[in-house]
Amino acid sequence: MAGITKKAGQRYLVLRHNRWWFRRAIPARCQASLGLGVTYSINLETSDLTTAQRRRNELERTTSALFEDILAGKPADTAQLTARAQGLLYRETLAELEDDDHGDPDSPISAYDAALWSLDATVDAFKDQDDRDAFLGALHGRETVDAHLESYLKTADFAAKTRNDRRGSLAQFARWAADQRPALTIDRIGRKQAGTYVSKVIDEMHPATQKKHLSALRGYWRWLAARGHVKLPTGELMTSGWPWDGQQVLRRGKRAERGGRDEERAFTGQEIALLLNSQPPKGMSPDHLPAIQDALRISLLSGMRMAEILTLWVEEVREDKDGLTFDIQQGKTEAAARPVPVHSTLLDIVRRRTAGKDGKAWLFEELQSERDAGDTFSKRFARYRKALGVDEVREGKRRSLVNFHSARRWFATAADRAGQQEAVIKDVIGHVPDRKNVTRASYIARSSAAQMRACVEAVALPEVA
Repeated sequence: MAGITKKAGQRYLVLRHNRWWFRRAIPARCQASLGLGVTYSINLETSDLTTAQRRRNELERTTSALFEDILAGKPADTAQLTARAQGLLYRETLAELEDDDHGDPDSPISAYDAALWSLDATVDAFKDQDDRDAFLGALHGRETVDAHLESYLKTADFAAKTRNDRRGSLAQFARWAADQRPALTIDRIGRKQAGTYVSKVIDEMHPATQKKHLSALRGYWRWLAARGHVKLPTGELMTSGWPWDGQQVLRRGKRAERGGRDEERAFTGQEIALLLNSQPPKGMSPDHLPAIQDALRISLLSGMRMAEILTLWVEEVREDKDGLTFDIQQGKTEAAARPVPVHSTLLDIVRRRTAGKDGKAWLFEELQSERDAGDTFSKRFARYRKALGVDEVREGKRRSLVNFHSARRWFATAADRAGQQEAVIKDVIGHVPDRKNVTRASYIARSSAAQMRACVEAVALPEVA
């Protein structure tokens, strides 16, 4: 049949009209017992291959068990199919019968009516409420929250870390929705259900996590609305992110204690000395230390973000009459794309890491083969930092108040204390101009190359480092 793919990972799957179907031949010796013809065919109600594969695996297990029992001489019992599989089967059967105008005129009832009676009996036979909900959900074509998650993430232009963060946030909500009774499918989620999740789950999170979580939910629902997977209430804009727009979270305040400041901070001079000059702690591979100390030194003397440093290509190190420059092509914000002058004390590191390499090679080539270079490096740095005692944790805070970003904070502080203009510092580190400062944001061009180089050179590592 046209459309059947033989690619690995797509067994029993057929893509028809942008919907995946499960299609499996019924063994000849099982056909009479099942009365389903020669093929078991079910619309999986999704265009997402990952979701289709998960549902395929469920159907493959249950149909295999069913075929084995029949071949072993046991009575055929379609109840061996999962509740969801039975619901899908009834859905397709009813759709076919509804379109069939060739019923037997002498029959007291139509095949369609007979199927409806059988459907009612099947629903009544479910003793477990979860099974009944699963059956009815499949029957009515209801989709789980994560039914289109992978399709959404593939089409969105996210950095790797952002994509993983969003997948985690949305998967957490999908699990919560599936645990409700009845389970919350996409069509059952409105403002009330969203509000319940906010009050029971998101309110308990740290404010920064609250913001990320709601942003992920709004973004996913905007995509679902644009693709026609959710029906918006009258008057709601497709771009609103309904039902997550306007949800108010509870900011849990606490009494300020002496020494209890919990803002993330810059490294101290002593911490910088430890991090730049220590030997590998016990249990750490010596091969990881050069990348950690080189990347940290670059950030301390440029204010560059970790991801910007780790993914630099050799060809993005430019040289002109004024010296070397890191030519950052893209990043977290529009302002992140910028030239960053290379500090004079970093020349040896940069020369060593560019020598003899192709232009498309990474400056930190030891991380180029990692599936997620940023995540791998971040974990290595965290273990190194903690092993040296460079750590500051507050109750209720997920992250240490000192982390790799503390190097960026240190650079900005050091440049400010060296008398550099705030606007120039922001241009060097890639901060978006303050929107309230209309003149700066709209009319004044980026700082000159000379201003930015002077800003970088004004910063020196602490003498103890």
